[in-house]
Amino acid sequence: MKRILLLAAVAALCGNGPVYGQRKTQRTAKKQPRVEAVRAAVNAADMVDSWVEDETKFADRKLPAHATFIPYSSTSQMMLDKCFAKPWLAPERADCLPLNGNWKFRYTADWKQGKPGEKDFYADNADVSSWDDLRVPLNWEMAGYDVPVYNNVGYPFHNDPPRIKAFDDNFDKNPVGSYRRTFSLPEGWETGRRVVLHFDGACSAIVVWVNGKYAGFSEGANTDAEFDVTGLVRKGENNVSVRVYRWSDGSYLEGQDMWHLGGIHRDVYLVATPTTAVADHYITSSLNAADNYRSGSMNVELTLRSQGDSKGKTLEVELLDPDGKLVAKKQQTVKLGAKPAEEKTTLSFNGLRDLKLWSSEHPELYTVIVRQLDGGKEEMVFSTKYGFRHVEQRGNLIYVNGKRVFFKGVNTQDIHPRFGHAIDVKTMLRDVELMKRANVNTVRTSHYPRQPKMYAMFDYFGLYCMDEADVECHNNQSLSDTPSWQAAYVDRTERMVLRDRNHPSVVFWSLGNESGGGQNFQATYDSVKRLLPGRDAFVHYEGYNHGEKYSDFGSDMYPVVSKVAEQRDGLNGKPYFICEYAHAMGQAVGNLQEYWDIIEKSSGIVGGCIWDWVDQGIYDTRRIKAGEPLVNTENGLHYYTSGYDYTKMNHGDNGFQGDFMSNGIITPGREWTAKLDEVKYVYRDVDFLELRGHKLTLRNKFAFTDLSEGYQLKWTVLADGKKIESGDVRRLACKPGETCVVDIPYTTPANDGKEHLISFSLVRNAGASWAPRGYSMVAQQFRLDADSAANCFSVADPAYVQQPHGSLPAVSAKGKLKVKGNTVEGSDFSIAFSADGTVKEWKYKGHELVVPEAGPDFNGFRRIANDNISLGATGGVAENDNKEEGALTGTKTLVKAPKKQGDKVLVETSVSNGKDTHDILYTIYADGTVDMRVKFCNSSEETRRVGLTMQFAPGFERVRYYAKGPRSNYIDRQRGSLLGWYTTTVDRMFEEQSAPQTMGDRQGLRRLILSSADGLKLDMSVEGQLSFSLSHYDDKQFNYDVFYGGKHPYDLTRSSQVFAHFDFWQRGIGNHSCGGDSCLPQYKTPTGEHVVTMRFAPSLATSKKVFE
Repeated sequence: MKRILLLAAVAALCGNGPVYGQRKTQRTAKKQPRVEAVRAAVNAADMVDSWVEDETKFADRKLPAHATFIPYSSTSQMMLDKCFAKPWLAPERADCLPLNGNWKFRYTADWKQGKPGEKDFYADNADVSSWDDLRVPLNWEMAGYDVPVYNNVGYPFHNDPPRIKAFDDNFDKNPVGSYRRTFSLPEGWETGRRVVLHFDGACSAIVVWVNGKYAGFSEGANTDAEFDVTGLVRKGENNVSVRVYRWSDGSYLEGQDMWHLGGIHRDVYLVATPTTAVADHYITSSLNAADNYRSGSMNVELTLRSQGDSKGKTLEVELLDPDGKLVAKKQQTVKLGAKPAEEKTTLSFNGLRDLKLWSSEHPELYTVIVRQLDGGKEEMVFSTKYGFRHVEQRGNLIYVNGKRVFFKGVNTQDIHPRFGHAIDVKTMLRDVELMKRANVNTVRTSHYPRQPKMYAMFDYFGLYCMDEADVECHNNQSLSDTPSWQAAYVDRTERMVLRDRNHPSVVFWSLGNESGGGQNFQATYDSVKRLLPGRDAFVHYEGYNHGEKYSDFGSDMYPVVSKVAEQRDGLNGKPYFICEYAHAMGQAVGNLQEYWDIIEKSSGIVGGCIWDWVDQGIYDTRRIKAGEPLVNTENGLHYYTSGYDYTKMNHGDNGFQGDFMSNGIITPGREWTAKLDEVKYVYRDVDFLELRGHKLTLRNKFAFTDLSEGYQLKWTVLADGKKIESGDVRRLACKPGETCVVDIPYTTPANDGKEHLISFSLVRNAGASWAPRGYSMVAQQFRLDADSAANCFSVADPAYVQQPHGSLPAVSAKGKLKVKGNTVEGSDFSIAFSADGTVKEWKYKGHELVVPEAGPDFNGFRRIANDNISLGATGGVAENDNKEEGALTGTKTLVKAPKKQGDKVLVETSVSNGKDTHDILYTIYADGTVDMRVKFCNSSEETRRVGLTMQFAPGFERVRYYAKGPRSNYIDRQRGSLLGWYTTTVDRMFEEQSAPQTMGDRQGLRRLILSSADGLKLDMSVEGQLSFSLSHYDDKQFNYDVFYGGKHPYDLTRSSQVFAHFDFWQRGIGNHSCGGDSCLPQYKTPTGEHVVTMRFAPSLATSKKVFE
């Protein structure tokens, strides 16, 4: 009989029927628990190798999904724990034992050869003392094992589902990592308790043993896995062993555009509950629209799972308001039978009034406390933060708490430059803080669910969330219509929904990404709707004909602005959500405002998410393995690597797309960037519409915030960039959605010929959890007119830098000038021209001002990812379409040699690319001042750059300028930059991008002062439209394929001289590195002639105040 039972158990283990193994095995386990334990110990290790290539077998002995909670033995212990208020923090007083930290680790390069087995790995008495130590959570590649693999569309293995056969490349065949650690079971857990082992995430398949006995199997890199180990643990010391397969059949559903990394990359811990305990809870509410959603009811559905305890249990639920005061409390006794069972009961709270509503602007959180009592004594207690909010569709728009909301979003990836996908709490908080400071209010968890603690942050800080399932089969979309894969699709989606459905931040659910259509998505769509009774259940899926099916939204990726305008009333008859747009690769996020001008006036667009939030650069794992520094100590550059660094297939082969993973608004290290300046401005919640007659008209675009609640307006008047007067308006009475007029009592007249600007800044009156008191949420400038009643020009308008800003004054200089051939000499200076018109030498008081014979020169060169031709495909070199205009250098001509004219000397030269010629007229004055009048000529609106280059002498490191700043800006990405004086250095103007490319432009240059440590100064003033950039790196180093070229910032060679660009125009940068507009018509390069004068005035300071 025993033999028959054992054979039956093995058959159940191998069986693949319509219930897909997992559920079938669970039924068998309930009937024959002892036999299951025996057969698992004998056969599991052998069987798992077949399971990792079987799409129907994605779990074994894995517990059902449930909402996140951490159990405590008492209310007092729970409320003393720091994570009671901030649930993302690690619990310290809970019935929880964290297993993060150092584990013993053995790496095996090929899953079919030499991986450790029972005796040397997972047996209770196995000796692994000689193994390496590896931190958990961490991807093993980030510790130097194997290599990271970046893949976009394809798979890092042959496309032959469900089988795994790695490509013949320099990464290993399907490797496995063997993890083992010991732990001491907390006192009292060994009897009368149910002990559960929890994994937040591991890639991509795991098999688990505890004390040498099989505990279970799981696939799904980014969904929770829990195993009941009650019968496997013992008093005192225990051990847990985990085998992790880097690839499995599940990897076919994890084909996202990202680094593909192996190992345990999220938290591992044990929890203990009573043997009969609340296993899940689901909170819903219904709010009354007639009362502005401030009253309503709440239901708490509790799932009680019994192991055969015939005693009844008393369940109690308390509701605490955001201040911790008791709102309501209820109890209910649940009777249980003598057999294992699951009971559901609902505790309802009606007549709730004066509710504080949750939104991204005001994330008011209540606390729901669930308490389990036995004989009147607390047996288990846990809490969940809950927000009351109502989300509904009206027409083709989405309303929250009765107000239309614009979802101003970003796509995110779980990536850390040192830890891979094991993103830590500090980094999560930094992301949330930066998002809030940049007016981002929505996150799409592309393309997989995040760690539970991240949703707790979304709830707490106020961010709407589109929660996306871990499903992308981009390179084999047929799987979405293959029945044998359906259970895996549904499992991934259900686990996400069941875990996250209590979070108020989750307003949308996404079924996955770019996986085509078919019955499997219909099944997941239906599943989401079924699992969310009593709650909003808006489902997004773009992957089938822009949301035509399986989606409550019309959706698309990277539409051009004109296409968005066509779909302003909705897409596919549904609300239109742009799930990916404004691809932020390299120099990017151009013409962002134009998208939102349409969205905010639309009747059917609810918002969109920029791709994406953070560059996915990671530290060089070879340096990690060798113990070498990860940051260059001389220049501070990080040794980040990209998709072209580790594999041979880095030219688009099978979707290996080089640097296509560096699409972030911010850097891998989470530094603020110029791109984020623009996002912050465009996503602003207050518009400064008009300034006329000392009256500022502003529009409050908040949905729920009166500006009198926590904001004040500060203003400053500037004359040629220098502060003249300032003030503030401390009470702004402007309700949500209203347009208001505010008196601005400045007194400065704007009639003295200077450029008078007034800067407005909306600042916070009080600090927030994500920003200090006084933090500016939006800033904008207007130019004051001599006629105070005139409508003032907004400096944020890209047309502003194209306006005249004053004329250079006449130069009155005493002294004599001598002309000797092509050399001009004054008492303190000399400037000599070569036969081709190049400045051969320019000295002031014996000091070199420029590098000899290095310019001025023609330069139309620009290399940025957005100028690419073929969107990152194989051979897609990012270069100018019109290569002639994009010349690095030109032909130089001395048109007229130096010649005296009155008290001045005139010299005429030209530079040309053979098609366009820029004429230069030098006017040289006796005091050493030199005017360069440049007549730029351009014949094509597609020209990327119309300008000159010069090379200033080494030592000119200090920079002060009056232009738009403080970070770089371009003609179609400058609204988030303010016109003013900024002080920096040439080195600090360098932008560390994954693939180095053209950088550093500053629009609207009025004045530039370069100085050296020894007091030499070159003061440049401008008449006409000009932008500039300065660098220690010459353009030739950027003349490469930015997608596949394999170059890093730290590969560049720094020169001591200063390479300067002075441009009349750079064509708009657009957002064309993956669809989107290459350049809108208004930002294309004007043709014809355009005159600019640059005046250079050298001096030698006697004190260190060289900028005065």
